[in-house]
Amino acid sequence: MSHLFVCTHTNASGKPACGRRGSEALIRSVQRILIERGAGSVFVTPCGCLGPCFDGPNAVVYPDGVWYGGLDEADAEAIVEHLLAGVVYNAKRVDPPGS
Repeated sequence: MSHLFVCTHTNASGKPACGRRGSEALIRSVQRILIERGAGSVFVTPCGCLGPCFDGPNAVVYPDGVWYGGLDEADAEAIVEHLLAGVVYNAKRVDPPGS
């Protein structure tokens, strides 16, 4: 079972915030593709700040611990491939905060 957490935080003290940069559209697209594929064992959860606002929208896949940054709606298909098949989307992979 995979779980995608996507930052939807809208207030970042003057910095770009994920919630203002398309994270909701990304969530909708990922969920739509998962439904189309009948993937019932994957969870997608909007969440608060994941840390690096300047890289957003940010997301993290669990239990893999793989972080993504600079995502947009066009990345939904690749994120779903990670969730369903474990294929890491290296084009948008980022180091976890603090690493």
